[in-house]
Amino acid sequence: MFLLIDIGNTRIKWAMLTANALAEQSAEVHANWNVEDVRARLFDRAKNIQRVIVSNVGGERMGSLIREAARATLRIEPEFLVATAELAGVRNAYPEPKNLGADRWFTLIAAHAEKPCATCIVSVGTAMTVDGLDESGQHLGGLILPGPDLMVQSLLHNTSDIAARAAAGAIAAGIFANNTLGAIHQGAIHSLAAVVDRACESMAKSLGRPPELLLTGGASDRILKLLQFSPRIVPDLVLRGLAVVAHATANGGSR
Repeated sequence: MFLLIDIGNTRIKWAMLTANALAEQSAEVHANWNVEDVRARLFDRAKNIQRVIVSNVGGERMGSLIREAARATLRIEPEFLVATAELAGVRNAYPEPKNLGADRWFTLIAAHAEKPCATCIVSVGTAMTVDGLDESGQHLGGLILPGPDLMVQSLLHNTSDIAARAAAGAIAAGIFANNTLGAIHQGAIHSLAAVVDRACESMAKSLGRPPELLLTGGASDRILKLLQFSPRIVPDLVLRGLAVVAHATANGGSR
């Protein structure tokens, strides 16, 4: 049995992987975690863990906590995987492959393993990432933007008049708001949705057919209803990618 861990900027997600299936994902905000939190939540309840496989874009602090807890509790050295030039049929577009975020890499691998087709993969969390993938497994590159909350906070923390006017107000449906707080929130989510639609349109034009749109990430529901392209929601996409790699290396294959 393998424990798969996806450490994001704000949340940590994890699930057990058996020979047959990936269990349901668990997720929590990790900002205040210590090594005892890691041990109690991830390791104490699980039995017969043979490998701990990690995608980490949440910083070295969380990585160190995972290492310490895994060594002390399981006597296992966790495997922190990074992007490579090619893996599981996917070819990285980055000239320096390891500079592609591990979370983005494993969403690409998951998408291609599940359905080799033109795919636009969007993850909405603290940041929003958009990546293109063609049917052959070639990564087309991507985009990185502030996520909805980060976009809102950047205006509230870096302006004076806007921040003061946004002290009160309501957030409502529709693109136009009648108060500053609503205008900031609507501006954030509509701009993010527009980028996703633009990316899908660009892929459709260059590839000659519309891509499948995969949507993941804890804030994905914020833009869901605003998209012109119909997405398929896959909350555990990073963990699915880790599962593909875990199965491929279960018998001593290349890592």
